[in-house]
Amino acid sequence: MKQLAGKTAVVTGAASGMGLAFAEAFAAQGMNVVMSDVESGPLAVEAARIGQRADVLSMVVDVSKLDQVEAMRDATLERFGAAHVLCNNAGVGGGGDVAECPIDMWEWVLNVDLWGVIYGCKTFLAGMLEQGEGHIVNTASICGQLAFGGNAPYNVAKFGVVALSETIAEEVAGTGVSVSCLCPGFVATRIIESRRNLPEDMAAQQAEPTAEELAIREAILEQFAQRKPPSEVADLVVNAIKDDQFWIFTDDHFQPRMAERADAIQLGAGRPMIGRMADAFFE
Repeated sequence: MKQLAGKTAVVTGAASGMGLAFAEAFAAQGMNVVMSDVESGPLAVEAARIGQRADVLSMVVDVSKLDQVEAMRDATLERFGAAHVLCNNAGVGGGGDVAECPIDMWEWVLNVDLWGVIYGCKTFLAGMLEQGEGHIVNTASICGQLAFGGNAPYNVAKFGVVALSETIAEEVAGTGVSVSCLCPGFVATRIIESRRNLPEDMAAQQAEPTAEELAIREAILEQFAQRKPPSEVADLVVNAIKDDQFWIFTDDHFQPRMAERADAIQLGAGRPMIGRMADAFFE
């Protein structure tokens, strides 16, 4: 999709981080922008700011709820007539070992990070196919390429997003609709603070973090702040849409591990040890 001006982009998780950067980049391209997020306060502030230079529709949407995603589609069509770009970007971070991670954490992460993307694709794809034009950007993760220890729900969700994106690419070939799979490495976002959006019943059950856990958290937050700015990822996304590019990687830090894994698959060899995600922050 070479020409973006005058068309409409829908972005979930648009109140902060990469989603906000995507909304800003699309506005700069002259697009109408639908901004959705589960956090109403920050969404209202950012939508008002971007709305000073673009036509913006903002909606509070929980992407884990199909009816809310469908309502977002309906409002988009009513306001702008079509959706040309969809960024399924809303996501949460939640980890733990398989043997220890509570089921409700699994459900929360999978509902947002995988079902939210499925709902977005299912809800918007038919319209794009009917109009013969569209581009979907699904935010996966480097954890959709490499299964780090201690990160079970997130890994499973993001591998699922990769599989979904590859499936769509096969199914829409030659239709005028295309898809990109974004696999960020470390980007300066607030995903490490995702538990601020835990459902109330889950939040009430969370134990107070220990001093050691707080120290690790602060160290990881510091590492995140030093990583790639979301605006640079947004530039990669805009270029991928224009160039009909499937894979989007934000850096080459994990390429050697990915190559090692691919070689092991090809040779039928033992799986290479990748390590734990918490350790990868400090390499």
